[in-house]
Amino acid sequence: MRPATATPTAVSERIGELDIIRGFALFGVLWINIFGQTEYIISADGLVHLWGETADRWLGLVSNWLMAGKAQALFSMLFGFGFAMMSDRLDARGAAAGRIYLRRVLILLGLGVAHMLLLWGGDILHAYALMGLVLMLTRRWPTRLLLALGLVLSVGATFAGEAWLAAITPEGQEPVVHVLTEAGMARRWDVFLGQDYGAYVRELIALAGPEFYASPLGYVFLGTILGRFLVGSWIYRQGWMQETARHAAGFRRALPVLLGAGLVLAGTGPAMEALQLEPVAGAEALPAAAELLGQLVLALGYGCGLVVLCQSDMWRRRLAGLGAAGQMALSNYLVQSVVFMLVLNGFGLGWLRYADAVASLGLAIVVFAVQVLFSRWWLARFRFGPAEWLWRWATSGHRPPLRRTTGMAGAPDRA
Repeated sequence: MRPATATPTAVSERIGELDIIRGFALFGVLWINIFGQTEYIISADGLVHLWGETADRWLGLVSNWLMAGKAQALFSMLFGFGFAMMSDRLDARGAAAGRIYLRRVLILLGLGVAHMLLLWGGDILHAYALMGLVLMLTRRWPTRLLLALGLVLSVGATFAGEAWLAAITPEGQEPVVHVLTEAGMARRWDVFLGQDYGAYVRELIALAGPEFYASPLGYVFLGTILGRFLVGSWIYRQGWMQETARHAAGFRRALPVLLGAGLVLAGTGPAMEALQLEPVAGAEALPAAAELLGQLVLALGYGCGLVVLCQSDMWRRRLAGLGAAGQMALSNYLVQSVVFMLVLNGFGLGWLRYADAVASLGLAIVVFAVQVLFSRWWLARFRFGPAEWLWRWATSGHRPPLRRTTGMAGAPDRA
């Protein structure tokens, strides 16, 4: 008997809502990756506000309220969900789920490290791969433990990191990582707008090393991602997404609660900034805790809202473009980094100096619209995105068929 091997997910096995949610998250990641560069990659001092500083300030607050951290939270939960689903399906086929998943994650790790050090300093793939290795250890964990630890890490990792940073910083001094980051952000303006690729790579290495993983910040990042992975795995075990029509009433009941609570929690920080309010003495951690919990709850609200819309055939058709982009999420994510190089950096148009909140949202809308159109065109002819196809090939060791056979639908079907 031939041993079972990894086989591509059939069109009939796909959960269409997941692709649509993934496409929505992909747009959010694109938007915030452009807008958020002034938080850790470059200094905001050199930005040129073509639409005025007032418009930039208010749209920046809205961006932070509605999307910053939420798209990444949604993507992370989807990864945890996908891990659990893939493991169950491989087990059902009699395949060696652990070995196949390990190969898949190690390939992603190699791709992510190369992406981070050669192309885009804000890479998420390497972090997903590293925490994906940890996630393998949780396959047999009790369901309640997944949720409990997931919530603790999603919210608590940041506070643990701050305590760690305070413990290693001499009293009265600024943390070394803050000094390094501020110096790096000022230095990178000229490098990122220049045309010296060697200098650009050196800055990416500095950003990943001394300014991130040589400090508690990197481990806060990884711990938060792992927490969201665990929440996603917990959601898979509930069975809600596998039978959305059956649970439609529950999704409709949960929607106003998740959206309402998420908007209030996530809006705490932006509202305080807009009103120039300071935290109450002794409760300085509460706004940060509200923001972290708000990221998770509002992300769940967005996902729940999309599931509710998908119960209507009309809305499912309207959202099919998001589904196509989400089905090719890895390919589209990598292409977005190429766009950053060619549009924002000095290797191309050098528009980085104009990338304030208004321009960031405008550029994100244009780029993502093109990606939606291309994804729909591509998937009408091919079964997988280019990067997804290569990833599957490298994982299984066998080249999967790429072209669609006659009669196969181009858009992702509902399972």
